[in-house]
Order: sequence, then C-alpha cells, then structure tokens
Amino acid sequence: MSSLVSRLRTAWARRLGAAATGLALAAGALAPALAASPASAAVDAPGNFTGLAFDTCTAPTQAQMDAWWVSSPFGAVGIYISGSSRACTQAQLTKTWVSTQAGRGWRFLPIHVGMQAPCYGGNKQKMSTNPTTARAQGVAAANESVTAAKTLGIGSGRVLYLDIEWYAISNTTCNSAVVSFIDGWGSRIAQLGYRSGLYSSASAAIAAMNQLRDAQVGGYHYPNHLWFAWYNGKANLAAEPYLDDRYWVDGKRIHQYVGNRLSRYNGVTINIDLNYMDVGAGSRPTKPKAQCGTQDVTKYRTVRPGQRRPTLAPASKCLLRQRGYFSGKTTSPVHGAKAQRAVKRFQAAHGWAQTGVISRRVWVALLSDGSAPVLKRGSTGKYVYRLQRSLTAALGRSVPRNGLFDATTERAVLDYRKKVKLPAWRTAEPRLWASLRAGKY
Repeated sequence: MSSLVSRLRTAWARRLGAAATGLALAAGALAPALAASPASAAVDAPGNFTGLAFDTCTAPTQAQMDAWWVSSPFGAVGIYISGSSRACTQAQLTKTWVSTQAGRGWRFLPIHVGMQAPCYGGNKQKMSTNPTTARAQGVAAANESVTAAKTLGIGSGRVLYLDIEWYAISNTTCNSAVVSFIDGWGSRIAQLGYRSGLYSSASAAIAAMNQLRDAQVGGYHYPNHLWFAWYNGKANLAAEPYLDDRYWVDGKRIHQYVGNRLSRYNGVTINIDLNYMDVGAGSRPTKPKAQCGTQDVTKYRTVRPGQRRPTLAPASKCLLRQRGYFSGKTTSPVHGAKAQRAVKRFQAAHGWAQTGVISRRVWVALLSDGSAPVLKRGSTGKYVYRLQRSLTAALGRSVPRNGLFDATTERAVLDYRKKVKLPAWRTAEPRLWASLRAGKY
C-alpha cells in the first residue's frame, strides 16, 4: 500500500491537471443533488458493510469524491490519518472533509503508516529489534493514531488500521519485533476505546497472526480486523494458504485484491488500490416495512377502471395515499371511481393524459416517487426496496425485493440505465431516480 506512495505523489499533480475540466463540470452538476446530505452524519469507520472500497495516497478533493460517489461502485475509502511514513500530503484531510464525506454516505478505513519491520527493505523508519522496545513503539503509534482520529471526528468504537509493509517472517528476530509492536498497538487502541485493525501483505504480518492463532497463543492483543494485500484480482475474502478460513471471519476481513490501478469514473481518474470488505454485521437483507404489499408483487400489470386486481388494486391505493392523492380505505380489490380520480390527479401532476388507468408508466413513477439517495453495492434498507420494486415495474421482470443492493440489483440497475440511455454506472443516483419518477421504462 504505502510502498506506492512515491510514484503516487509524482503522478498526483498530473492527474489533477488532466481532470480539472471534468471536475468543474461534475462539481457544478452534482452539488445541487448532493447538497441535502447531512454534514453531521455519523462517521462509519468502517461500520457494518459488505462491498467495495478504494484507498489512495492523498485524500481526493471534494469534487472528485462527489463525482465518484454517484458513479463508482465503491462505498468506502481508505484514508491515511497518521504515521511517520505517511508520505503524501493531505491538504484535503480535515474534520470538515471527513464529515462531508460521511454525510454523502462514504465509509472510512483510517490508516496509520509509521514504523516498519526492522528487516523492511525500504527507506521508512523502522521499529526496534528488541521486542520490549518494539511493543512500546506500538503503544506510541496507537496514541498517535487515536489523536489523529479524534481530530478528524472519528470517534471511539471505530477501527483504526495499522499498516505494516511486507517483510520476511522467516526472519525470526524481525518477526518477533513486529508481533510485539502489533501487540502494543492492539492493547493501547483498546484502552483508548477504539478497535484495532491490521493491514499487511497476506504473506507477512497477516501470516504471522495466523501462526499465533495456530499456536493458540493466549494473552495477545489480536487485531479485531485483518486487511490483507494479495493481488490475485479476486474480489473475495479467501486468503488461504496465508490466513486460515477459521480465523477472522464473520465481519472481520478486508481483501486488497488489486493495487496501483488508474481508475476512471464520471470523468475523474484516480490511482487507487481496490478492496473487497465484509465488516461488522455486513450488508444483509432487511425486512420490508410500509411497502404497501409491493414486496410480494413480481409483475405490475395494467389496471383499468372497474377492473378487479386483488393484489394490485389495494397496493396502488396505498401508494397513492402515501403520496396524498387518495384518502380512505385501500383494501378493495376493485379499481373503483375514487381510485381512478386519484390516478388522474397523479397523471395530471406529471403532465400526462388523465385516463385513470394504472399503466406501466404510472406504476414506475408511483413506485419510485420520493427522495433520491445514492445507492450502490452494499446499500440496504427501505430505499433499496423502493429501487427494487421500481425496477421490477420498469424492466418487466421480477427483481428480488430483499432490501439489499446485491449483484442481482446491480445487474438490474445496469440494464435499466442502458434502456433509458443513462451512463453505464452501477449505481442508483439522482439521474436514475429522476428517470424512474418520470415513468420511463
């Protein structure tokens, strides 16, 4: 990770210049759509999430982050918050920057990159070969990291990740020092009310932690999360033979599977590492609430005046009532006169012919009506339900309505975007929501 910083620093200025025009356009277009995000949102570092993350040497500008929030598949970002080996400048990285990204919906992986293994081959500051001294240095690193986290508004209970670059664990003197340093780090992090994470090459400090587990070493302050670098190009959590499948499972792993890649979204290019993560409780399906029974609908048929539709007629009345177009009971299976008048008012509000027929266009607009949050892989909850049921109507096929933005939902989003000629992003963002609310299919 941090072994790339020298090259990244040199390339950064060139990338900023090349992207300036696109960023100005992106910032102007995105600001109104994203302005409503609450600046005081809780900082999830990283919270409960299953999905993709990126990390980069220098914290990106606001315009870059906004451009990527609506267009990229990433839901989390790694930020270098402290450490003597933090080589890149961090002009953007302030408490305001963190709170603004949190308000957008970004999650964070706060990284401390300081002393490295005594046998580390690079030029970074190295820890002592004496295990006792190395442990004390790990405690000092934790103090520094927690101080930086608090300054940035990253509160207690969050995970702070120690960056240990590759070293040869076969060097027993060197490995003993690293193991002691990590123990000091983990112990002090816990004392200060945070949780500890460890980033390293799968064959280095990660394998060392695995060896400790295999040996059933007690009294050791093991990291809560392991973040392993293994550039096999696979966005999964498998780490054998370096990390046994029995250890650090159920929300405790991050896999950095691609390193040092120039990636471009929404006209903005950044040099990043790609990560797949499953942390905390992860992103899981949720139970539907107040969905007017639409969670059970797999096909939205046309409902004509006087027609009997035992599921669709009550659902349409419920949705119309939620939006202020209908009042009274919604249980009747018949699309009666009162419901027809409500549909006509809904159609009039959209500038459509007032037929009273619940057509496919009406269904798409009615099901999607509401706020327009940015959703992507790993998003959960009521807005995902609304997206899934809207896409079920718009695509004319059943999109699973489980409240989890998973691979199937992502595929449906891509198909819909292609159908209505939107950019081929894997996200639901304001432009997609506007298209749905306009009844496009």
